Amino acid sequence: MAQKIFSGSSALVVAGLAVLMLTGILALDQYFSREKAYALNLRHIEQNDRMFAEHVGRSLDSVDILLDEMRIALQEGGGWQHWSAATGHQSLKTRLSRSLPQVRHLLIFDADGNQRHTSFAEAPPQINIRDRPYFVSLARGAERADYGPYVGRNSNLPTYALARRLGRDSFEGALVVALEPVYFEEFCRSSRPYGDFETALVNAEGRIVTLCRSLNTADDQLPARAGDDYRQVLAGGAFATLPLNMNRSTHESGSFVATTEPVPGHSNLRVINITPRALLTQEWRQQAWRTALLSGLALLTLLVAGLLIRRQLQQLAVVTHELRRSHETLELRVENATRELETRRNEALRLADAKARFFAAASHDLRQPLHALQLFLADLTRVTNDPEQKVLVERIESASRSIAGQLRSLLDISRLDMANITPERKHVALQTLFSQLADTYTVPAEARGVRLLFRPREVLLETDPALLTRLLGNLIDNAIKFSPKGTVLVSARWRRNAVRIEVRDNGAGIPPEHQTEIFDEFFQIENRARDPNAGLGLGLAIAHRIARLLGANISLRSAKGHGSVFALTLPVVAGKVMAPVVAQESPAIPPLLLLDAGGRWENTDDLAERARRWGYEVIVPNTISDAWRALDDSRCIPVILHTESCQLSAEYQSLLHRHPGVLITAAGCNMPEQGAYHLSEPVKPARLRALLRSLH
Repeated sequence: MAQKIFSGSSALVVAGLAVLMLTGILALDQYFSREKAYALNLRHIEQNDRMFAEHVGRSLDSVDILLDEMRIALQEGGGWQHWSAATGHQSLKTRLSRSLPQVRHLLIFDADGNQRHTSFAEAPPQINIRDRPYFVSLARGAERADYGPYVGRNSNLPTYALARRLGRDSFEGALVVALEPVYFEEFCRSSRPYGDFETALVNAEGRIVTLCRSLNTADDQLPARAGDDYRQVLAGGAFATLPLNMNRSTHESGSFVATTEPVPGHSNLRVINITPRALLTQEWRQQAWRTALLSGLALLTLLVAGLLIRRQLQQLAVVTHELRRSHETLELRVENATRELETRRNEALRLADAKARFFAAASHDLRQPLHALQLFLADLTRVTNDPEQKVLVERIESASRSIAGQLRSLLDISRLDMANITPERKHVALQTLFSQLADTYTVPAEARGVRLLFRPREVLLETDPALLTRLLGNLIDNAIKFSPKGTVLVSARWRRNAVRIEVRDNGAGIPPEHQTEIFDEFFQIENRARDPNAGLGLGLAIAHRIARLLGANISLRSAKGHGSVFALTLPVVAGKVMAPVVAQESPAIPPLLLLDAGGRWENTDDLAERARRWGYEVIVPNTISDAWRALDDSRCIPVILHTESCQLSAEYQSLLHRHPGVLITAAGCNMPEQGAYHLSEPVKPARLRALLRSLH
């Protein structure tokens, strides 16, 4: 009894130790999973900051490109100082309509800092920015400058400005873009990683350029606006003593995590993200509670499962006994079914063999009287002079030829089914084989109005030439029959160490539902009435059997109304590929004929300059007559710019029908077919360049 008690106590101790060990393992696992979840969510925040910083960088780079293009245009065009108010406003408004959504205004200031032209009004407010730091920097010789945040004097809204110096030798003024910080705030909100967050775009002094916060702000959250020091207002001032840092960094306080990400290409801007630390482990805490609950449920489940397993083992013993008896019965049934299937298989083989022997005997025995009939018809043709009798004799000859062809097909397919035919492989030139097929089938093709073309390759095959000739002949004959007044192309295409032979026609095609049956005996799609002149439907069946003898499968690609392609691939003799590879010169780039049909397209010179950078010679005729002469004298690609209306004049329509090219119209124009490739404004340069390359 004492031994039993000791054993029971030992079992309890072992069970307790096991529970403690499992509990410790679970606790360690939860600890490490918490650290892993914290690090993973922190990387998620850093990646989101990087994405926001890259978006800001790309947006500012786009504005830089716009400013550089406009500065070059203003300095090369000259005369902006003498623009009227309407001209200046329209020019800047046009550029603004084609720019980016982060741009609020486009502005031009003269050398004294006076506002001359704006994109938002013909008569802008009379303001002077001579005191702005970025204007002072440009006046002292800097080529570019940015400044902000500040309250714009035109909009009275928080603004960030990018500016470019105007004037080559001397300072003539400034071209300024006023950015819309709300644009960056909207992107920040749409990509925020958590519901509670504070993200700010700040300058080198730590001043907020734009700010987006959680919609569920805390009651003690400090108000913030553009120009405030982010350290004083974000996270309730938890990072007030944080030093300014322009590099990527991470800082933690008691309740918050602050991450810093520099804006690529703009060293004076960076993204600051403030996230409550509790959010970084929120999912882990939820998972920990679920794990604890599931662990308790697992213990309860194990107890219930133990009782159920005992019951199932008892039932399993009964089922095992029944299965053993069923297995013995099943073996007997399988043996009986196997014997029955073998009997039916032998009967099917006997019937197939009898059918093949019958077709072979019938076709062979009928060839002799049919041959005699053809001889008698030949004699009858010589002695017949009456026109009506000659017509009748010709019809009999046609019928006898059809019967002879059908019997020959029956004999061939029976031989392929019965005889153990071994291909007599030898070296054969594919070009010679194509020449023989051309001599055989050109006349029948011409009689049916079919154009028969051959495109051989100078390769050497090791195959049975007779079988391959019969196979290709059946495919060609089939294509000629079903391509009336069309074209049949027999071609050879290169493959790795092989050649692919294709028989392509442009006939009615084969519907998908019949493509698996097309190689069966006596199957014909368009001969339901069994017209004797259309054959028995054995040509493709014979070709399929010959292909298997040659070790090549016939593939079919067809669609109803789009013709058919029958193809087989054969290996070439190693070292006997004789086709020389001739390097072809690249086609010359044709010149572009640039015509402004409306006379008001503002970027004709820009398009011409861009085309020249692409390598095109650009011809700009003065009149439509000059355009006709240029097109008749050289191979040009006409590019017609027509943005005034959606109606193209008759003379330009005639030119496009005679010389197809590119037609560029205003957005929304749905012009009818003009014999041209139609593009609508705004035209993407990459798309236009790709279209021009495809035309030559």
